[in-house]
Amino acid sequence: MCGILFHYHGESFENDDLMSEFDEMGLANRAYAHSAEIFGDLKALVPLIVDRGPNYASLRYSKDDRMSWFSSVLSLREPLTKQCIEIDGRFVLQYNGECYNSEIHHNDTQWIVDQLHIYQNAPTAIKHLSGEFAYTVYDRHTNQVFFGRDSIGKRSLSYRLDSTSGQLSIASVTGRMEGFQNCVAGVIYIYDVTSGKLSADLRIRPYNFHVAEESDLKYTKLEESIDCLFASLDTAVRRRINTIHPLHTKNSPISILFSGGLDCSVIAALVCQSIVSSCEKTVVELLNVGFENPRTGLMPENVPDRLLGQKSFQKLQALFPKIEIRFLEVDVPYEEYLEHRAQIMNLIYPKQTEMDLSIATAFYFAARGQGFVRSSTGTRERYERKGIVLFSGLGADELYGGYHKFANKSKEELVSELETQINNIHDRNLSRDDKVIAANGVEVRYPFLDDAVVEFSTQLPINYKINKMILRRLAHDKLKLTDISEEPKRAIQFGAKSAKMTKNGNKHGTDLVEA
Repeated sequence: MCGILFHYHGESFENDDLMSEFDEMGLANRAYAHSAEIFGDLKALVPLIVDRGPNYASLRYSKDDRMSWFSSVLSLREPLTKQCIEIDGRFVLQYNGECYNSEIHHNDTQWIVDQLHIYQNAPTAIKHLSGEFAYTVYDRHTNQVFFGRDSIGKRSLSYRLDSTSGQLSIASVTGRMEGFQNCVAGVIYIYDVTSGKLSADLRIRPYNFHVAEESDLKYTKLEESIDCLFASLDTAVRRRINTIHPLHTKNSPISILFSGGLDCSVIAALVCQSIVSSCEKTVVELLNVGFENPRTGLMPENVPDRLLGQKSFQKLQALFPKIEIRFLEVDVPYEEYLEHRAQIMNLIYPKQTEMDLSIATAFYFAARGQGFVRSSTGTRERYERKGIVLFSGLGADELYGGYHKFANKSKEELVSELETQINNIHDRNLSRDDKVIAANGVEVRYPFLDDAVVEFSTQLPINYKINKMILRRLAHDKLKLTDISEEPKRAIQFGAKSAKMTKNGNKHGTDLVEA
């Protein structure tokens, strides 16, 4: 995980070329002080970018290019690769995320550098990438800036273009700064410095994800489809484990955003299965968040997701007795929620609805990971998350028809709804979630949104996706998650009780949050 801040000034400063590097000690304060003159009002974004990459940061200004780059790095794949990176005196690269191409054997950032060196063409190199990423690439030969997100949009990235001055700003997170808009997933944006024009007519993929309309009313292909889906998901999980720096998996746990429901339990079981088969001693942390809700009177230990999470945790312990699984109870008192509310609202801007706030709040505190684990005697002991790679079950509802609003839809309506969901997930969910999770200096990975998993899942017969039937069967038959496979869908904001906390609980999710 890294943070990206890029700015094309349009006009040169009096400053000479500048390159400043910052290590972990006092990184945020020193980076902010050095960037104030270069970035102007954009300097307010520097601390937000630093939070995403606490291991290293650099500030670079090029007078000839009239451009500034600020990059932060969370090092997960050896060796630590400093950004931004100049390639052949021609390209300047900023990259945030993880690529899982089979050709990559070490550091994925360095592999992208190699692709730019080989092809000497940014769009060609970008189209070879598969994973969870965002990027900026400046090509000095063509005077073009290329930027964008992966085909599904798992990493946040926004841009602002001032048509009068020609200034272009690109950032992983923008706070409440006006004028920014989220990049559309899969689009390769091209800004021509000479003409001042922005185009977005290239795509990493030449198509959107289309949902199959045909049905298999006799379920003749169901067993085969379950086998194929299981293999695809298992590969996606293993790929996301194997691409963590070995020192991290040996010394730090793998963490899972864990409500105890079907989707995250499937991911947790696949993670445990992968660890068992590799003979690793890696610990697994299940991050389960619960809120004090004054409106309902519920305390964190009594919210639905805590009760279900404990039940699912016990099931996983029984299935994988050789793995140390820690159930982290993240309790959030109402007063603590109020202390962080403004910060969360700032992070998720321009998303400002009640629903966005309640979902983002749950992910923010879960990813922060401050809570309790129970000792062998049953007493609760304070504990802070150790893992810096978090796994999420996001995407299953969009792929397999999990939302309540899908119930009683006709086949045609369900096809349309699912296609809309998966193609809009970059704007509806992923930008918001990435901003609040990454603010804790961690990286989230989405096995359900692996390119191969999505491509296979969208082609499944539509009747396999009624109430997530195929995923429930997979959980029951392949992973032995018998009781969990029957659990109904419950949105995180209602399971954790981060929604409708006050007595004025008649607000709708689409209502704008009051200041």
